[in-house]
Amino acid sequence: MNELLIKMQELATRCQAILDAMRSPDVQEQRSTSHKTKVEYERQAQQLLQRARHVEGGLFAVVQSTRCVTTFRKRLVALEHFLCSQQEQLTRQLNAPAVQAAEILHLQFFLQLKHLQALQRLRQAGMTGERAKRRSKRQSLAGLPANWRVDLCKRAVGGRYLFSLIVLTLTGCRPSELVDGIDVWRGKDEVTGKLLIHFRIRGAKVKGSQGQPFRTISYDTNDPHPLTVVVNELLDTQPEPRVFVQLRSAVNLTVEIRRLARSLWPKHKQPITAYCFRHQFAADLKANGDDEAASRGLGHISAETRRAYGTASQASKGHRLRPLQIDAKRPVKPRRCGPCTKRRGEPKP
Repeated sequence: MNELLIKMQELATRCQAILDAMRSPDVQEQRSTSHKTKVEYERQAQQLLQRARHVEGGLFAVVQSTRCVTTFRKRLVALEHFLCSQQEQLTRQLNAPAVQAAEILHLQFFLQLKHLQALQRLRQAGMTGERAKRRSKRQSLAGLPANWRVDLCKRAVGGRYLFSLIVLTLTGCRPSELVDGIDVWRGKDEVTGKLLIHFRIRGAKVKGSQGQPFRTISYDTNDPHPLTVVVNELLDTQPEPRVFVQLRSAVNLTVEIRRLARSLWPKHKQPITAYCFRHQFAADLKANGDDEAASRGLGHISAETRRAYGTASQASKGHRLRPLQIDAKRPVKPRRCGPCTKRRGEPKP
């Protein structure tokens, strides 16, 4: 028994050394990881470990079986979080006053070491397979009708997602921000005296130096855009000109958008998703001549980020969006300009 206990302690030390050597900042700051995310990490990690039992090459081969860089990285993070949690559980059992089922615990530590060694090898090797060419959602806008957003909303009339699609169009918000809920109300601007329709968005992807915690996109009530007119009419039916728009599932919204788009444009090659609305929103704002407003409207804190979204040439040739004002909590950091002075091989600042 003492000999087995010594072996388990040695295995525990080796496992902990590997974890300490490769632990990422994401794992060190587990307090910032939501319970839902942790559950998803555990589900994905257990799925990978189960598949590894039946695949030649084991865990290394299973994790490498993707052409998507994002998927590969998510698998590594999921495994790291899960194995870190497993290590804590096994260590508690080892340090218990009376170690129960020592042989089973020894086997669990042995498998833990095997998995950690595979993860360490994956971290060192990186993604070794062929990488799929990343395709931006803004490419999906090519070939769509000038008023595709309006057409899609018309097709959604009578369905449960109509007003969500209208808000998606007029704000370019992320689907997850619709899940958090968006305030829509009508009120008079204190400075200009104009009557405006406001959309207040609680930002997603917000950290200490990233993203806009809140942003408000406002339209003139006299804006002729047909979807602004619809929002005005809806607010007229309320006891107070205010509504709260919220979704239960961002995934279900995307499924519905794909279904509606296929029914309207069956020959369109690229899939239409919620993020296509976001790219079209950015394209319209860039065409209006205010790039910083595009950054604020998208919920970005850096002007560099908007480069990944729709271009001015993709702006709607029909009903282009023209928000009257866009306010955000944080200032937008300007793009760096001037000639690049960094030499090849130098680290990024």
